[in-house]
Amino acid sequence: MFKVGGMQMKDVFVLKIIKCALVYFSFVMSNVIVAAPAEIGVANNRSSTVEMAGRWNQGPVFASVASGNYLYFGSSGTVRVVAVEKDGSGNAVAWEEVASIQTDGVVRDMILRDDHLYIADGSGWLRLVNIKNPTKPKLSGKLALDSEIKAIHIENDRVYIAAGWKGIHIIDVSKPHKPELIDSFPSKGYSLDLVVKEGIAYVAAGHDAGLQISDLSNPSEAKALGSHPIAGSASGIDTNGRHVFVVNMDDHEPSLSIFDVSDKENPIQVAAAPLEYGAERVRIDGNLAYVAGVANDAGLIVIDVADPANPQKLGAWWDSTCSESVTIDNQIAYLAHGDQGLEVLDVRKPHEPTVIKHFAAAGHVRGIDTQGEYAFIANGYRGLKVVDVTDSTNPKDISELKTYRALDVDVAGPFVHVADDWAGYKLIDVSDPHNPVEIASLDTPGYAEGIQVNGHYAYIADGEGGLRILNVSNPKQPVEVAAVALGGYAYEVSVQNDIAFVAAGKAGLVAVNVSIPTSPIILDSYKFSERKFEARGVEIKGAHAYLAAGYMGLLVVDITSPNDLKSAGIFESKWRANNVSLFGDRAYLIDSASIKVLDISNPEAPVHIGDHTLPANAARIHANEEGIYVAGMESGLLIFEQ
Repeated sequence: MFKVGGMQMKDVFVLKIIKCALVYFSFVMSNVIVAAPAEIGVANNRSSTVEMAGRWNQGPVFASVASGNYLYFGSSGTVRVVAVEKDGSGNAVAWEEVASIQTDGVVRDMILRDDHLYIADGSGWLRLVNIKNPTKPKLSGKLALDSEIKAIHIENDRVYIAAGWKGIHIIDVSKPHKPELIDSFPSKGYSLDLVVKEGIAYVAAGHDAGLQISDLSNPSEAKALGSHPIAGSASGIDTNGRHVFVVNMDDHEPSLSIFDVSDKENPIQVAAAPLEYGAERVRIDGNLAYVAGVANDAGLIVIDVADPANPQKLGAWWDSTCSESVTIDNQIAYLAHGDQGLEVLDVRKPHEPTVIKHFAAAGHVRGIDTQGEYAFIANGYRGLKVVDVTDSTNPKDISELKTYRALDVDVAGPFVHVADDWAGYKLIDVSDPHNPVEIASLDTPGYAEGIQVNGHYAYIADGEGGLRILNVSNPKQPVEVAAVALGGYAYEVSVQNDIAFVAAGKAGLVAVNVSIPTSPIILDSYKFSERKFEARGVEIKGAHAYLAAGYMGLLVVDITSPNDLKSAGIFESKWRANNVSLFGDRAYLIDSASIKVLDISNPEAPVHIGDHTLPANAARIHANEEGIYVAGMESGLLIFEQ
């Protein structure tokens, strides 16, 4: 089954933090086996490609923009276009989705100017869409950029893109049908957000680089002007001309920092409005700063900055799920709310922002299992999602059931067993897929990452909680009957012939005898001492375990004798291997960038025979006779043909 990394502790602070980020960690296990890898697989004259058949193209909301009577917001790889009906006083009274725009990746940011919508696509594309008729948007032009895309700004006929480690891209959009890259400027740090005013770029430059100021008025002679340190990670930025406003995320000094930039080479910090943890983005509208907060600051915070030296918090709307960005239009705040969707807030009374409309979206697709014509999706904070995949080219929503944070699912008969992160185990009756019903739950001490059901027992990879074994013979009353400490972080479990094989992070692959489920016994463990090794996913076939081993790639382990696990083969991957699924003589390996297809007809020498680039990082993969299903995190559910 499928799952992702876990968190460190169950205290009140983390209960809020974990809705925003995963902190990967593990403990090192003593008495380990250091194995010698076998032959490294290389491509031969055989080839195999996987082609995308369909996509459930829904996911979290990172960006929105509004103008006049239309609202645009990204949901995974789709921009949803909403017509807004207003009364005689200009108040929004009704909303109707009228069109959508598809992208290859995940919509990271957007900006509007005149008749064009500029879309920053996380797969590395800038798209220019003509929205003169918003109900019939048309692609004008696009430009591929060899980098990440974090944020976008436009001034005159130039688009500026914050491109992570690549700094800033400067693009000529005077001809919308033919955008051209003018130059790229290697701004210091990791460019997360930017704003440009009269050719001067102000950049929120991530960890340690703080505020960076550059003169881009002549791209061929671009130069750095000034900078100012900011604690933690400078993540969002805006300006009103004389002052620049920067939000950060930091354990000790989170704030809205305000700088006087009248002297561009020597910015002066004039104030810092304290926050509890920090924020992703800030937008200035008149004398007010609107902050899209995270963790303890999650939601929307409104701060009066009429006197930049003395900012005053006016009001806030809080929600436990982190915000991603905010845009303001005519005293309406559009809050991109990640997994939860988009919140539309009336901010005419800044002391009490009020939600007047909510657009639901999907969460991060983290795990998947299939049964018949349905795919059952572990959809992060949105819980369990049921999707009809009868027509793989056109997956359809069937139903949803909210749980705490679904990371993995296993379907057995009329039940879906859910690994629900901090909340442990959930059992859901899906005998009517249109109406899933939770019938039981059981907390676990760790973070339930993965689950497999075998007979009357559910086996849970519980993060630092190790392996938990539940008796589920009475569906309404699951009982934990045993637990096994593994010395590492349990990501995934696969059970075969009374042996549970657990991918336990730095502790490696751990074999546990569960022939008597109430008295499990560790038989052996297999790991490498190399720092890049981390057992994250495992699948069993015959006498071999196939281990997604982090930056070591795919390791094949001989499990003929579970008391003596041995190295059998290896395929090295440039990127971190997260998960693996087997079908026939093929292994499908998910790394951070693609699906790797491997011929495993000889397990001792897996051979790379094909791959497919993914639009965003993926979590897990599930292959069967119907196709290949990828839990694409932000990019939704991806379905490929064999």
